[in-house]
Amino acid sequence: PYLVNSLLLVSLGVGGIGLATQFEHLFVCRLFTGLGVAALSTAATMTMADISTPLNRASTMAPIMSAFAAGTAFGPALGGLMADRVGISETFFVVGGSYLGLTLVNNYLLVETKAKPMKFPWHKDGAATTAASAEKETGPTMLEASKDAVRQWAPLMADARVRNTVAMNGLYWIALAGSQMTILPLMLTDPTGLALTATAVGKTYMGMSLVQVAGVPLMAKFVDSVGKPLAIVAGTGLITSSMAALPFCVDMYQMGGVLGVWALGSSILSTAPVSYISDVTTDKDRAQALALMRTAGDVGFLMGASGIGAVADLTGDLGSAMHASAGVLLTATGWFAVRQVLSKKVKGEL
Repeated sequence: PYLVNSLLLVSLGVGGIGLATQFEHLFVCRLFTGLGVAALSTAATMTMADISTPLNRASTMAPIMSAFAAGTAFGPALGGLMADRVGISETFFVVGGSYLGLTLVNNYLLVETKAKPMKFPWHKDGAATTAASAEKETGPTMLEASKDAVRQWAPLMADARVRNTVAMNGLYWIALAGSQMTILPLMLTDPTGLALTATAVGKTYMGMSLVQVAGVPLMAKFVDSVGKPLAIVAGTGLITSSMAALPFCVDMYQMGGVLGVWALGSSILSTAPVSYISDVTTDKDRAQALALMRTAGDVGFLMGASGIGAVADLTGDLGSAMHASAGVLLTATGWFAVRQVLSKKVKGEL
């Protein structure tokens, strides 16, 4: 059901953006979109985690991440082209409609949501089936489920491996939301700088995504071979260096090279944190651990977009804001690396 209902929320949010006339409207639509994406990501990730083992988890998750990267490769280019040709609002209507169509397709194809044959009391075992269905439908409320989830987070956070990864993921999304989602588009379209059109910006993001399409399967093997913690440090290190170098780029050739390195780091982080969390938790706790990490990322996304955006407004310099994002991620990377070393040292002494 999450793979269906989540897409419906995204459809409403994205389509509603086309009708937004003020900030409050846009905020509500983005809220719907965020809730839908959170549910969709959790459901998809759990599915892949359940069918994999610690030895091949990153490689198993690579195809779905590559598919995501492929979508984000063509999406920005197509969206930029449509925005220039038919208008921004119309583009959101089309995208929202496509999500709605995918919702209907999933609802029809997925076993859990596919329409079941009608059962009547006079059919064999009909009464028993009806009673069982009624009993199954009587479950915990949304509030009770939320409270139960929060109660399960406390023992999970007692594990240093989970705690460190969750914190690292939150800090990573602070830096990413502030840089790639907020500052980078402004740098690309700055009239005093590169002054790219919507189509050119879309092609730029498409190039980054194409690197991820090719890089995720290769980097997944790297993640499985060297270990997830080391891969996380390597990925965030590449992205940090790219953030730091970006303000010094003076043309698209330099910008393209730096963004290529950034995309390579993103390819590593597409699988490393999720597969590491899945490795260090039990089957019973895995869903809540992934939800906890996703929540930390969502909070980081919110803080990063507003915080780094405020830095850009206060300093009046997009480069300073990008360097602020690099500073956040560099601090997080150093902290995570030190915690991993200390954890291994303590484990060795024990």
